[in-house]
Amino acid sequence: MRVPLYINPTDAPATAEWEPVETLLISMHGGMIRNCQLFPVGTVLDIRMRTTQRFTRVRVVWTAKRPTGLAFEFGFEFLEPPGFWDMNFPEDRWSERKQPSLP
Repeated sequence: MRVPLYINPTDAPATAEWEPVETLLISMHGGMIRNCQLFPVGTVLDIRMRTTQRFTRVRVVWTAKRPTGLAFEFGFEFLEPPGFWDMNFPEDRWSERKQPSLP
């Protein structure tokens, strides 16, 4: 799902411009973005929806090994409670999986 966002590192100067981006993937716990700058794993970012005033803070948890064209891809996790996307996601079924019985 493509969600238009603005991103900015939390340690950027107040005068820094927010970068407009779109998500490539979203989940209850985070998402994936393609953007113009490389953010190392552990970088904390502020993100804001372009269409509303919703905002939250995230941490980069994955970066692509090399750029895709002129852009970098990274995955992030929310640092605040879920709900930023304002969507209902399917229930987590991983915890419901039964372990196979041993003979």
